[in-house]
Amino acid sequence: MLDVIIKNATVINADGRRQLDVAIKDGIIVAIGMASTFAEAHEVIDAGGLHLLPGAIDSHTHVRDPGRSDREDFASATRAAAVSGVTMLCEMPIAAVSTHSAQTLADRIDAVRDRLYTDYALYGGAADDNREHIAALGNAGIIGFKTFRTAVPPGREKEFIGLCCPDPGAFFTVLKETAKTGLPHAIHAEDEYILSRLAEDYKRTGDLGPISHTKARPPVVEEASVAQSIALARAAGAWLHIVHVSSPYSIDLITQARANGVKVTCETCPPYLFLTDADIELHGPYAKTNPPIRDESFVEGMWDRVARGDVDIIGTDHSPFLASEKEPGWSNMFSAPPGAPGIEILVPLLLTAVGYGRITLERMVSVVSTNTANMFGLRGRKGVIAVGADADLILVDLAAEGRIDVNQWQSKSRVTARLWHGRQTRGAVVRTLVRGKTVALNGTVVGELGWGRFVAPNPRPYERPFW
Repeated sequence: MLDVIIKNATVINADGRRQLDVAIKDGIIVAIGMASTFAEAHEVIDAGGLHLLPGAIDSHTHVRDPGRSDREDFASATRAAAVSGVTMLCEMPIAAVSTHSAQTLADRIDAVRDRLYTDYALYGGAADDNREHIAALGNAGIIGFKTFRTAVPPGREKEFIGLCCPDPGAFFTVLKETAKTGLPHAIHAEDEYILSRLAEDYKRTGDLGPISHTKARPPVVEEASVAQSIALARAAGAWLHIVHVSSPYSIDLITQARANGVKVTCETCPPYLFLTDADIELHGPYAKTNPPIRDESFVEGMWDRVARGDVDIIGTDHSPFLASEKEPGWSNMFSAPPGAPGIEILVPLLLTAVGYGRITLERMVSVVSTNTANMFGLRGRKGVIAVGADADLILVDLAAEGRIDVNQWQSKSRVTARLWHGRQTRGAVVRTLVRGKTVALNGTVVGELGWGRFVAPNPRPYERPFW
């Protein structure tokens, strides 16, 4: 007997749409076709008028658990994921002690094992100070490595062990090590030497207001780091993955390099698609991100590149902080930490982009589900509605309209998400299933804490469709 049948939905995959029914057993999609040909099921979901999509995979989160549980933990973050249509988080290495070795990876998995509503995967750190751990870490179950091309933030040394590598010579050595693993190597691409010089120069002007951080961190800070990192990755034979790209000119560098055979992929995030520098003036430190939110011409340029396929994936860079940490930024923008909650905007904002004709529903599935799964070694298991895949699914009502109300969010740091509050949306997630079990229904969490689990990638080498 089947566990669940979903019938009468329009099934959306990256390669097209069809009117089909889906059968689920033991958390796996076991049949796709006409429900009349299936065995009986314990539960039948009539999805007439709705679209069935693969669950979104957030490629970039900073839950930082175990660590500052007053900001966020995996229970609250995966609740946020469940209600908003995200069925898996890809968590970065920052934590009370960073994920920089096979042992710290195992410790982190054990620490959060029973505090999950949705699935998650982990990146590991890669820098000069943990180089001896890279090989073992790469074989311990991570989906990729992460390096900041910037210096360690003062006072956060333990959180950033094995994570920061501003020096190009050291980074080149690290790339040669990660290349041996075959895993993607994600980088925060900002040039430490340019940004630190510009920041000091700008601070001396005495202008510390909301837009000061953006002016002191112009696009060239990112673009220079992207260009240098591509050159180093090409020489090292590494797979470079550039996260939260904010500049269309950075995307063009990536596209050109890929055309020349360099193994390079990229991600952007909602702030660089849905916000402009005018939002920084309005929301001050609550709109501070690294890299900064850009002007309208950059936003339009980023959308052009998303639509034509130059951007591989979209994640959120979910980075929760407390209001008490953000507020000092009103008088000195440089004093506020960068980042904002984002898990709960990923699907709603991209559905809205579909509703306004920015992208197709199929393209949305590509950048938040299928490409993400394929990139991180989960081809056939996640990010697709196909026989044999995990039944990570969302039912979407494209006709629904509403407004974002961050007061209703699940994130512990929802008060600091004010930059998204009140935005109009088109389309809504009405049901989220993780491995066949409904974990959220009409904006309410109905799943069980502990249902989510750690996900490791498929054995390597696996097919990489991006170059």
